[in-house]
Amino acid sequence: MNDSQAYSRWLALLLGVAFIALYLLTLTKVHTYDALSYILDVDRKPWPELFHPHHLLYGPLGALIRWLATGLGWQGSAELWLQVVNALAGAVGVVLIFLLGRAVTGSMMAALAAALSVGWSYAYWYYAVEVEVYTLAAVALTVALWLLAAIARQPRWQTAFWLGVAHGVAVLGHQTNALLVVPALVTLRLAVSNDRDRLRLNIAYLLPLGCVVGGAYLGVVLGVSGMRRWDEVWAWLTGYARTGFWGGAIDGAKLVGLGKGWSETLAMNGGAIVGVLACMLLLAGWRGIARLPRSLLAGLLSWLLVYGLFFLWWEPDNIEFWIASLPPLAVLLSAALATRHPLDRWRAGLAGVAGIALAVVLFALNLPAIVERGDANRDLQRRIAAALAELSQPGDLIIVPDGVLELYLPHYWGRDTVYGLNQAMIASGGDWLAACALIQQRIETTLASGYAVLIADEAQRPAPAPPGQPPTPAERFGLTAEHVAACYDPLQAKLRPVALAADLPSYRMIPRANALLWADGWDFRAGRWGWRATGVVAEAMTAAGWQLTPAFDPALISPPLLFSLADVTAIEVRLATTTNARDAQLFLLDPAGQTSEAYSIRFTITQGNTVATYRLDVTALADRLDLVGGLRFDPVSAGDGGTVIVESIRLVRRPVGGGQ
Repeated sequence: MNDSQAYSRWLALLLGVAFIALYLLTLTKVHTYDALSYILDVDRKPWPELFHPHHLLYGPLGALIRWLATGLGWQGSAELWLQVVNALAGAVGVVLIFLLGRAVTGSMMAALAAALSVGWSYAYWYYAVEVEVYTLAAVALTVALWLLAAIARQPRWQTAFWLGVAHGVAVLGHQTNALLVVPALVTLRLAVSNDRDRLRLNIAYLLPLGCVVGGAYLGVVLGVSGMRRWDEVWAWLTGYARTGFWGGAIDGAKLVGLGKGWSETLAMNGGAIVGVLACMLLLAGWRGIARLPRSLLAGLLSWLLVYGLFFLWWEPDNIEFWIASLPPLAVLLSAALATRHPLDRWRAGLAGVAGIALAVVLFALNLPAIVERGDANRDLQRRIAAALAELSQPGDLIIVPDGVLELYLPHYWGRDTVYGLNQAMIASGGDWLAACALIQQRIETTLASGYAVLIADEAQRPAPAPPGQPPTPAERFGLTAEHVAACYDPLQAKLRPVALAADLPSYRMIPRANALLWADGWDFRAGRWGWRATGVVAEAMTAAGWQLTPAFDPALISPPLLFSLADVTAIEVRLATTTNARDAQLFLLDPAGQTSEAYSIRFTITQGNTVATYRLDVTALADRLDLVGGLRFDPVSAGDGGTVIVESIRLVRRPVGGGQ
């Protein structure tokens, strides 16, 4: 080993340690929607349910990480461990890019500048400190690129075999890395001069690629999931692609998104200027790029072209997708910085310094941005989630605008009953009427269980996406604010304002049953409030109240309640009836929800269309029943074709001091 190789290895080791420390010190505390989805999946789902068709490997890998952490005595979420593994992978990727640049160009400074530029770019850095799939996939892509460079120097079928394996792992990391087949085949074709050798290399590459990818997907489809029909497999594989969220015509907006995506890939602030400077370095070093092996250069350029065109169509403003293009760009930058100017050696020597300076600029721009982006104290969504968690109890339904709140509340505060428009639309297959019915059904089920419902104003009337931003889920589903608001119109009379901080979004609440108990009771002119009717021929909510056509043994049953009868003097019922039967009965349910004649009051109602008030004294029952678990009101014993309209039911609280 010569001194240069020894220095390179020591520098690679130092680089790895430095980037591990940097990434671990800047682990984000503010997660993306996808990251929280992965965390919750790994924390809660059994491993056979963790195979996502677009990144088949990540879920089971997360389950393995969680299993290892649990074996070491870790309790709680696997969040931190998943981030640590991603940070380690990010550091490994930086080291591999340095060693690759050194092997391709022979210049240690040029390779260092390229590796630092990738490691300090905003997209690579942020996804190395997050829980995401792209950093691990980038490591596999870098290994594949290393093997392509080796094939360009010395074509061997053994190297092509390992290229197929590395490419297969990259595809399992993220499905879009199937695009690498184009630059790989281009490089293999140009690396040799006769068709027999090309065929040999292609078979050596494609066979392990097909076995790794095909074997993994077949194993999941036939072994783990148990899918047997092709339509099931196709729906699983292409579900995301058919949502309409991605793709579409390449137009001016897509081109603007491309510029935005690449600018923010380099730096969230000032990325466009850095991009221009990087292009200038690439152009100035064209001689070094031209000295690359022809097959490797063609592979690098076709890599950038194929990935660029696909993601220009798919989602050009999303920085996570451009991480896959950083390894070939790093090799091109290394080659450009390693150029030897034939007329001015001194000026050529400054190229490496210029590359290092560019990397330092990226570090200076992105360190504050990474720290600020990952600071939980600056996270508005976390403040909203914390406020909602304080107002709610487990079991309360929280309807939020689509976004990370759907996941913040379950992950950080254990509020699992969170719902949104996007969930309803997916569950209904994109049918808005069915989705609206699902939302209303969730609300009714929650109220019938005695829990509260909190609804964001923005969930009731979704705001349009700001100019230049991707469309909201409502817009992607073709829904206007008026469409969505109409679904919540029947609830408006029941909703109460919620006291949140002035700078937080507005929410409204339908209080839980026990809260209504001591407030205004239940005014059925506004809705059912979670009560249900049995033994009726027909029922309807009207402006006058809950209109019933009784059958045999009709009853209105409250949601679960819990109160002490010692705190109540009477229960007041307001109703009108046209039935001939006028024998009503109010049951106080015990804490187990059971009825008993001993805990009931019989009374006679007056026939007529005028609403009358019946004040039922319950003090005599206090000696027999302490805690009440609910109410059951039988307006008549049996129907005779007439109707009953129940306007309201409320409790009359005993005055403080016990007097009447």
